[in-house]
Amino acid sequence: MNHKATWNTVSFSFFKKAFKFFLLHISMQFFIPPSIRTIFLKVYGVKFKKRKTVFIGTNVLFDNLENTQTYIGENVTITTGVKIINHFPILSPKGVFEYEMGDVTIGDNVFIGMNSLIIKSVHIGDSAVIGAGAVVTKDVPNYAIVGGNPATIIGSNK
Repeated sequence: MNHKATWNTVSFSFFKKAFKFFLLHISMQFFIPPSIRTIFLKVYGVKFKKRKTVFIGTNVLFDNLENTQTYIGENVTITTGVKIINHFPILSPKGVFEYEMGDVTIGDNVFIGMNSLIIKSVHIGDSAVIGAGAVVTKDVPNYAIVGGNPATIIGSNK
């Protein structure tokens, strides 16, 4: 699914988007407790299987475009500095005018290490471990341990 860039248009939904943007950036702050952070993110549009079993650290960015979702399973730990981006620019000689976009799904019992980057539409399987600083651009199977740029399987925790 492609999305046209709309930074030069103003619509009536601007205030709704501004409120969600405010919630997203407040949720990234260190003084917001993790239990409150997940409430803010739920209002922002992140879908939780069981919100109370999810830990989300500070400075975690969920960059959802319109018509995309981030789904998070239960017993998930997302540590500080992780960026989850549901879109990826399509580069052309004239610049970036379209984005490839889709949903990000994080399974149950997943650990995502510090400063990891999850881009494009990916599925992270159950009990997977994403190493610190990894750049995930493809699906991660169940029980896989991945790391590096781009993220590759470096082990299994089965």
